[in-house]
Amino acid sequence: MSVVASGPKSAPAGGTRTEKSAGGGAAGVEIAGFPQILFTRTFGDPDMLFVPLLDAARESFNTIERLCERGEKRESAVLLSGRDSSFSLVARGLAHDNGYAVDLEQGTLLAQTRLFAVVSRRTSFFKVEITGNLNENLFSVRNPVQNMVIMQVEEERLRQPNFFSATLAQECLRTQMEQERLSRIEESIGAQSSQEIHLILTVAGNRVPVILRQSEEGRSWDIVDGRGQERIATLAPEFESPLGAVIQSIKERFEQK
Repeated sequence: MSVVASGPKSAPAGGTRTEKSAGGGAAGVEIAGFPQILFTRTFGDPDMLFVPLLDAARESFNTIERLCERGEKRESAVLLSGRDSSFSLVARGLAHDNGYAVDLEQGTLLAQTRLFAVVSRRTSFFKVEITGNLNENLFSVRNPVQNMVIMQVEEERLRQPNFFSATLAQECLRTQMEQERLSRIEESIGAQSSQEIHLILTVAGNRVPVILRQSEEGRSWDIVDGRGQERIATLAPEFESPLGAVIQSIKERFEQK
C-alpha cells in the first residue's frame, strides 16, 4: 500500500485564520493482520494524510478483490497489498498523536485525532474518530468519550483543503455546544411541560437554532429563536394540523419499537 502525502495546503482565500490540528505531524498507521505499525513523524496530520491514506487503502482493497477473483487466498492477498516504504516500522502499543487503522479484509478506515477550535469565545481541544468503508463516500465523525456520532460527512468535503483543522473542528464544537444547550433546556423542562420541536435552520448562511414550542393551553405553537429564547411569531393555524399529524406519526413509531 503506497501512500504519498501532499505538500502543505495554501491558506484559504480572504485571509481567514485556520487553526492547525492540535495533534501535530506524527502518526501511526495500523494495518489489520500486520505485526508492526507504520510510523511517520512529519505528515501524519489528517489534513495531509487522511485522503492519501484513503486513496491508497481503497486501491489496495480493490487489488485484493482482483487477486481473490483470480484464485489468490485472501490472507495472502492482504499481505501482498499492505506493504509501504514511505513509513518506518515501530512496535505496537506506542501512543501516537494521530492514529489510523486500515482493515483491508473488511474494507474499513478509522482515523483518530485531536482537534482544536474557537467558537463564540469558547476554546476547546477534543478527540474525534472518523470512520467509514473504503468503497463508500460517507464517513461518520464520532466523539469516542461520549460514544456518540457527531455528524456524517461526504468524502467530497473531506478532500477540501484544511477541512479537518478548520471546518470539521468548528462544526464539531458548534454541535457540542448545541447539544449542551439542549441538555440544559431538557433538564429545566418538567414532565408536565408543553411539547417542543428543535430545528437547526440555515438562514443567510448561518446555522440558527429554532424551537417550535406549544403554548401551555395546547392551542398554538410559538416560533422561538433558540439563540436567546426569544419568541418571534406564532405558527400559522393552517400548519398546526399537519404538524400534529407528524408528531402523532412519530409517537406511533416509538410505540412500535
